[in-house]
Amino acid sequence: MGPNRDRRNADDNKDERVSIDQAIRLAMELHKQSKLDQAEGLYREVLAVVPNHPDALHFLGLMHYQRGRVDEAIQAITCALAVAPEYVDAHNNLGNIHMEHKRFKEAEECYRRTVELAPGHLGALNNLGSVLRARGRPEEAEPVFRKALTISEDFFPLHYNLGNLLCEQGKVAEAVDHLFQAIVLDPEQADSKVMLGIALMTLGRKEEAVEHYRRWLKEDPHNPEALHLLAACSDGTAPDRASDNYVKSLFDRFADSFEDSLNVLGYRAPQLVSEALELACGKPKGTLDILDAGCGTGLCGPLLQPYSRKLDGVDLSEGMLNRARRTQSYHRLEEAELSGYLNDCKEEYDVIVSADTLCYFGELQTVFAAAGVALKKNGHFIFTVELADDLQAGENGNYRILPQGRYAHTESYLRQTARQFGLAPLRVQREVLRQEMGRPVKGLVVTLVPT
Repeated sequence: MGPNRDRRNADDNKDERVSIDQAIRLAMELHKQSKLDQAEGLYREVLAVVPNHPDALHFLGLMHYQRGRVDEAIQAITCALAVAPEYVDAHNNLGNIHMEHKRFKEAEECYRRTVELAPGHLGALNNLGSVLRARGRPEEAEPVFRKALTISEDFFPLHYNLGNLLCEQGKVAEAVDHLFQAIVLDPEQADSKVMLGIALMTLGRKEEAVEHYRRWLKEDPHNPEALHLLAACSDGTAPDRASDNYVKSLFDRFADSFEDSLNVLGYRAPQLVSEALELACGKPKGTLDILDAGCGTGLCGPLLQPYSRKLDGVDLSEGMLNRARRTQSYHRLEEAELSGYLNDCKEEYDVIVSADTLCYFGELQTVFAAAGVALKKNGHFIFTVELADDLQAGENGNYRILPQGRYAHTESYLRQTARQFGLAPLRVQREVLRQEMGRPVKGLVVTLVPT
């Protein structure tokens, strides 16, 4: 009986292992099908039997993250790694969670461990290069991307990310080659198409840029980004402002990576308008009704909140507004076109702030007139614009459209338009707003008051 009993226990254990493996596979399939309740139930059933099962812990962690339970996700995946320290995908996915939440140091550690365990892991190498770029260490990021491309040249994110990095460093000619290759590998990817056209224009290869945008429009005739950027580099008359469709398309696509990209570029507009607000209104007292006009992801929100009794935000991009809500800085957020929104707010605001939004307008008469309607009598209109020297302002002498699809304005045009609509400059300060293509972007920080 002894030997028979031992054999039966061994068979039972084997059956149990098979059952556990089957349950994990079924849970993963349900997970892929977005049947999250059923998948989570199975993961928990497995862990009730085998509390330290690394796959169940790992995938339950991913499930937690999908459902917005970030701390539980980190805890579960960390437990999986305590049981299985060489679990490559768990290290990489834990890095992704940290990266998403700007925990760059922790993300870098996870990605480095992933690459140590799996030196040919293209996703981890791409992630490591990306986090080094986000941490302001391009000289370390570049060789990581290049190393990954020696393993495979067919992974389009490597070409796209290296192309962007090279553009930031001013190595635009080489960047063009990688951006073009990214498009070859993934023709549906809009980011690479936008950057390639901008890079070609930066190099003065205007005819190639125009042909590139025309090819894009042949594939997608109504694409608002291709239409606007073609207008920006064509010889015809540029539109007076970027269309609502262009702004929505650009920033909905850009919402998830917006803040990381701006951090890399040394973006200063929120801080500059906050400093201008303090100069105009003194230390924060929580007494002002403020509008963040073109609030984007809410980068200005935490800086404006101490001054505000009421802080509203308006933006055309739903994706950006979803990000702004996470800051918990705003009393109200609304998806609307800026001028129309302002016209409905008669003498409602003590302060209107607009950081890096008026660069999507060429003609500013409509915005200035609407701001005059929305401001209280002793109010302040504080904004940034990119600066065009008088000799670079185009035929109208007031503004010009840039290859990036934004507009740059002359100081004389701003002053003239302000006077036209009963606004006077309290302060006009020249500043560097950020870096782009390896060069400083010069701009103005302007404070206007009703006359």
